Amino acid sequence: MKIIFICSKSITFNTFLKSQAEYFIKKGFEVLVACADNEKLNFKNNLTYKINFPTTTLKLINLFNYLKILIQIKKLVQNNSSDIYYLHTPLASHLFRFFNYFNKIKIIYFVHGFRFTSKSNKWKNFFFKTIEKILSYKTNIFITINNEDFNYAKYNLTSNAKCYKINGVGLKVLSSYSKNKIRNKKEIKKILVIAAYKKNKGYLEILKIAEMLLGHNIKIECYGYGNYYKYNSIKIKKNLSNISFHNFDIYLSKKIKNFDILLHLSKREGLPVALMESLIEGLPVICYNIRGNNDLIKNEINGYFVKSYKEVPNIIYYLNLEVSLFNKMRKNAFKSINNDYSKKKIYLNIFNIIKKLF
Repeated sequence: MKIIFICSKSITFNTFLKSQAEYFIKKGFEVLVACADNEKLNFKNNLTYKINFPTTTLKLINLFNYLKILIQIKKLVQNNSSDIYYLHTPLASHLFRFFNYFNKIKIIYFVHGFRFTSKSNKWKNFFFKTIEKILSYKTNIFITINNEDFNYAKYNLTSNAKCYKINGVGLKVLSSYSKNKIRNKKEIKKILVIAAYKKNKGYLEILKIAEMLLGHNIKIECYGYGNYYKYNSIKIKKNLSNISFHNFDIYLSKKIKNFDILLHLSKREGLPVALMESLIEGLPVICYNIRGNNDLIKNEINGYFVKSYKEVPNIIYYLNLEVSLFNKMRKNAFKSINNDYSKKKIYLNIFNIIKKLF
C-alpha cells in the first residue's frame, strides 16, 4: 500500500511531516510526496512528484497553470488509483479534491487549520465554508488538531466523512523530563517570537511592543520563514535596538530554553507548534484567544490572553515584579504538554486511523 502526501510546498513536509512519513515506511508503506517544489524535499525516499500548486500571486491568477495542475493530478491518480491520498495545506487540498470530484479514490485531509474561523470576516467564512462543505463529499476522513475545527467538521460537514482529533503533528517529548528541569529565573530579559514573516502573524504589532519596551533591558528575538526585510527596515528607521530578526533555525527547538517567554500575536492558527515547543521548555505564552491557542493556554495559569498588543508591556512589567508567579507559570507551562503530544503517540493514532481505509 502506498500513502501519497500532498502539500503545496516542500517546507510543510520538511518541517512537519518528514518524520511521520519515515514512520509509515517503517510500518511497511510506500511513501510518495507531491508538491510544487519537489526538488527541495529533504527526504531520502526518491518517490516524489511535481504538482504546480500556486505558490505566488502570479501563479494564483494564471489560468493556464490550473490546466497544468489538472493534467499532473490526473496522471498521478491514473498511476496510483488504489492508494491513499493524504492531503495537507488548504489550497493543495482544495484543488486536489476539486479535480478528483468524480474519481473514486481514498482521501484523508489533515486539517492544519480551516481557512475560516469563528472570528474571521463573515463573507470570507461563508466562502470557505461553502467550498469545504462541497469538497467534504470527496473526503473519507478529516483529521483535525483543535477543538473548533473538530466540532465544525463533525457537526457541519457531510456525515459520510469520519472525523478525528489529534494533538498536532507531534513533538519530541522525553520521558525523562521532570519538574526539576524547570529552574527558577529572576526576571524576563529575553522574549521569543516564532512565526513566518507575514502580516497576519502580528509583526507590525510586535515592532510597536519593542518600541514601548525600549530602555527596559528586554530583548525580542524573532525567527521565521520568509522575507523579514520590511520589518527590519522599520526597526532601523525607528532605531529599535531591542529587537532582531532571524531566518528560521532548524536547531531552534534546542535554544528555546534560553528564552523567558513566548510572544505569539498570530491572528489565525491550527494548533501552533511554536506554543507547544515553548510550553514544554517552561516558557509562558502571551497570545490572542483564538482557535488552537485556546486549546493550549489557560489564562493566567501558563500564559496570558490579550485583546491588544498594548497590554503586553504591562504583563511583562508585572511578571518581573511578581517573580514567584512567573516561576509558577513556568512550571505550569511545562506541565501543559504530556506524552499525548509526542510524535510516537500521534503517529500511532494516525496509523490506526489510516488503517480504516485499507
